Amino acid sequence: MAMSATVVYQHPFDARRRLAELNISVEAVIRAVLAGHTARLNCTDNDPPFIPGTEAWRFVVRTLRDELLPLGWRKDDPSNYSLVINDSSQVNIVVASSDALTCAVHGSPRTKSLKGLFTEAAVLKNNLETDMFPETVEAELRKAATILSYPTWLLLIHIEDEECRAELSLPSAFDDRNVTEWAERIFIPLPGIDGGLPVEDPIGDTDIDVPVKRKAA
Repeated sequence: MAMSATVVYQHPFDARRRLAELNISVEAVIRAVLAGHTARLNCTDNDPPFIPGTEAWRFVVRTLRDELLPLGWRKDDPSNYSLVINDSSQVNIVVASSDALTCAVHGSPRTKSLKGLFTEAAVLKNNLETDMFPETVEAELRKAATILSYPTWLLLIHIEDEECRAELSLPSAFDDRNVTEWAERIFIPLPGIDGGLPVEDPIGDTDIDVPVKRKAA
């Protein structure tokens, strides 16, 4: 099936407008992403090598829930697929670490780790206009897609010691256990990153002003 072109909301005004249409607080998302960056910076050289990335992801998830649940959202963790859900707007959000193409205008970001059943189910659900699943869909995938009541957006985070950026994107195609196409990409206007402007060179240096310094080992 041919996929339509990705709609990209790359400038802060457009991004904020689209997030408002989805009833998603941009301030809540920004605070969550910056909390993840702070958590990474608080790790030391004595932590296991995988911990900085894990801590960044964990604090984005936790802070996003801390921010959104008081606003009427709820959480769910089917098979440890950690969702935050808005029943009024019919929106799911799940956090995923992403590569250097996050917020790059020319390019398609990919998650850093392979995704499993529920991400594939989310893509299936996102592409359906009804709850009628094709007969070719296997039972396990159909069951997972049924659990995901609404379209599922991925909050893609690219968090390193010296840079931090994020986008909220709607996956539309899945292959080989990873998302391959996106219907929409909304660049989160984080402070300190050129006012939230799109990244032209995803490999280049991008500084963000976070008042936390790495602890001595």
